[in-house]
Amino acid sequence: MSTSLPRVSVILPMRNADAFVEATLKSILLEVTVALEVVVINDLSTDCSLERVLSFRDSRIRIIDGLGAGISAALNLGLAAARGNIVMRCDADDLYPVSRIRDQVAWLDSNQDFAAVCGGFATLDGAGRLVAKLATGETEEDITEELKSGNTRTSFCSYAVRKSAIDRVGGFRAYFETAEDIDFQLRLANVCRVMYLPQVVYQYRLHETSITHTQSNSKRIFFEETARAFQVQRRMDGQDDLQRGYPPTVPDGGAGKPGGAAQQIGGMLMGAAWRAHQGGNKLEAIVLGLRALTRMPFDVTVWRSVVALIGKSAKH
Repeated sequence: MSTSLPRVSVILPMRNADAFVEATLKSILLEVTVALEVVVINDLSTDCSLERVLSFRDSRIRIIDGLGAGISAALNLGLAAARGNIVMRCDADDLYPVSRIRDQVAWLDSNQDFAAVCGGFATLDGAGRLVAKLATGETEEDITEELKSGNTRTSFCSYAVRKSAIDRVGGFRAYFETAEDIDFQLRLANVCRVMYLPQVVYQYRLHETSITHTQSNSKRIFFEETARAFQVQRRMDGQDDLQRGYPPTVPDGGAGKPGGAAQQIGGMLMGAAWRAHQGGNKLEAIVLGLRALTRMPFDVTVWRSVVALIGKSAKH
């Protein structure tokens, strides 16, 4: 095994992802032009996830044991173990596009006044088929001030961040059961400049066992709104209520049913259909609308939208 240090550490938290983690690792390990390590935090998996990872004969993979203390704790274990001077995150059910690592490292090397660069992302269904490219922006932009104002446009999994900036932020905060990535993005902008590039650099998989679809909507929304409120507090007073020791009480996890993956995929496809229609791509709009119907065949609103798309297209 080489004793040289990697340039990039990819932090990969994993709990019960045996259906997806092989594809995830393959997508990362395709990168051979940049010295990298993949730090897998096996967070008390009870399925065959660990065996899937151990089947790889690649010295770039490092496995550490998680404590089952939540996503923030798992990520912080990965950060503590990271040896690269650039850090990226990938969840155990998602994918990296080809050349993502190389391109982001090259950009940071050429732009020393920025400590982080991020990009767009797309969603996949459980089988790995493209659902939609998210509308995160079509032009290059310094988004530091945007983040300082409490607004995020993309996933933290699309970021490449200098380890020195991560150390200044102080890692992820255990209070956030979800939206830990939003909280981190916002705090990151307080210590460094962040650039957004419009290329898709992350593929996020939507499936029924992801935390998005197992946690109540009310709890997810609570953490997202709290992360943004905390940024406003820091901008006004220099600290937020969590730093002061009296954060808002987390709502009961049973409040509000989680939304299913099929519902989310259908909604994204319908949104993409109307964007295609507005862009003059009438046939693509109808195809996307019909795909939405296959996900939500009993949703009257989707049926009405598809009929409207067909009617509007027929008039042009």
